[in-house]
Amino acid sequence: MREFIVTRNDSGQRLDRFAGKMAPALPASLLQRYFRTKDIKINGHWARPDARVREGDAVRLYIPEEFFTPRREERRDLAALRPRLSILYEDEHILLVDKQPGVLCHAAGDWQPDTLIARIQAHVYQAGQWDPVAENSFAPALCNRIDRGTGGIVIAAKTAPALRAMDEKIRAREVEKEYH
Repeated sequence: MREFIVTRNDSGQRLDRFAGKMAPALPASLLQRYFRTKDIKINGHWARPDARVREGDAVRLYIPEEFFTPRREERRDLAALRPRLSILYEDEHILLVDKQPGVLCHAAGDWQPDTLIARIQAHVYQAGQWDPVAENSFAPALCNRIDRGTGGIVIAAKTAPALRAMDEKIRAREVEKEYH
């Protein structure tokens, strides 16, 4: 059995999605079986898969240890990295960065320290706004991307609610993309 305390960034998710993130090696069919046998609980009570988790909820998963990933360890690389960012705007939820041509937005495989997202995550970590060890599943993420050889403004979300809101605005075309 493992217990997870729902953070602000995990709040609002469906319980089945949250449980799936906490036990990524667990097949979906087996996850549903654990719901039917009442082996997944919120605050000590059985809950339906479509229940929404809230900040502070204690989610207990009574499933074999083999389905969980190892516990997160401190990310020393984030503390050591000196992020080179041209920040145009920053508040507690989002960050607007002027990406220079030649910088990758994401790594092509394993985590690399010289990508835009690695620089942003290091910046947010060093500012004390994100702790990857304390988070269950969220990491600061880019809301839009541009090609390696292109420069321009990239939006990064520092919180899960901001990421969901920006994704919705981009999907609804409330945020306009311009190319010059």
